[in-house]
Amino acid sequence: MKNKIVLLLFLPAFLFAQTEHTVQPNTADPLSGAPNNFHFVYTNQTLVQKNKLFLFFPGTGAVPFNYKLILKHAANLGYHAIGLTYPNADAINLICQPSSDTACHSKARLEVFDGTDRHSSINVDVNNCIERRTLKLLQHLHASYPAENWSQYYSGNQIQWHKIIVSGHSQGGGHAGIISKIKQVDRVAMFAATDWIPLLNRNADWITWNGPTSANRYFGFTHQNDEFVNFSLIQATWDKFGMNAFGNMVLVDTSSIPFGNAHKLYTVRTPAGDTTQYHGSVVADAYTPGNPGSPAFAPVWTYMIEGNGNAASVPEQEPFERLQVYPNPVASVLIVNCPDCTGMNYTLYNVQGQVVKCGSAVNGLIDISELDPGLYMLSLTSANASESVPIVKA
Repeated sequence: MKNKIVLLLFLPAFLFAQTEHTVQPNTADPLSGAPNNFHFVYTNQTLVQKNKLFLFFPGTGAVPFNYKLILKHAANLGYHAIGLTYPNADAINLICQPSSDTACHSKARLEVFDGTDRHSSINVDVNNCIERRTLKLLQHLHASYPAENWSQYYSGNQIQWHKIIVSGHSQGGGHAGIISKIKQVDRVAMFAATDWIPLLNRNADWITWNGPTSANRYFGFTHQNDEFVNFSLIQATWDKFGMNAFGNMVLVDTSSIPFGNAHKLYTVRTPAGDTTQYHGSVVADAYTPGNPGSPAFAPVWTYMIEGNGNAASVPEQEPFERLQVYPNPVASVLIVNCPDCTGMNYTLYNVQGQVVKCGSAVNGLIDISELDPGLYMLSLTSANASESVPIVKA
């Protein structure tokens, strides 16, 4: 018991010090247009800082709000972390599916990156591209929070890509990959991402480009049953990146960090929330398996982000170890049971990150009977803890 008390005395010092900033693109840059969903930004200044930025790109139509777990995890490893909102409504793999042009994907992705017109089906200008949105957000963060040292990631109007870990899910993983082919980045962490040309039965051209980022910097993670990404084709893609030089694929469910130092990782675990959502389960909050506050793939994320023997990020907040939210799926009333929590407020978000209901969980009860069926994210906050839980409204 004595050790338990000591743990509780020390936990809040670094857990509550984690900061979250939400910034809309047109706040960081008045010239920015749609989409204008919040960028999500995290740091934990109480830790020794790695002085590297974890920059994450959401998948097609998704927003940074959908990936808060990995962003928080990176911050709790000592990294600056950004989930970037960028133009991602157009599914590049679908656009290029009927094409026999090996450069279809690269033309589309580079336009999204720098805003130069290259592809007739993509309409991204220089004011809304990934490069400018990243730069303007970094400049805004430095101006707003100078003590957090965001200025180290740019010099004048040039992003310091060599200090950045680029990462993303699905389409976002492809953007991370192509950036690494034209910029020297610190690391590339791709989740369920591949660019394939069905008519030619081969990868898009950019995957085999000789770029400034060395092969030992690439890491990939996917689900064997991914409903959108063929398991064999993603392996072929990873081999083109040179990841096969570091060993065969490793099943993370039956191994532990550092996963045999492999760079090709996969899982067969059942997704959370919706058991058919294999594609999102490797990194999207709503479908990542595990208990609240303890994502099952936290060690995988650690390894992909920094590739060493750290077992996980800093522990999640102790009071929520006994948190229970049920029934789930739920038809009308949610029951929140947390014996160690002091008070309980809640905010319920839809999958677009919009607030649909908020208030106090009086007697641990939350009535959501008026909400439409679907997937939601429940954010719980007490005087001594906070946590997010995916909820399915039946």
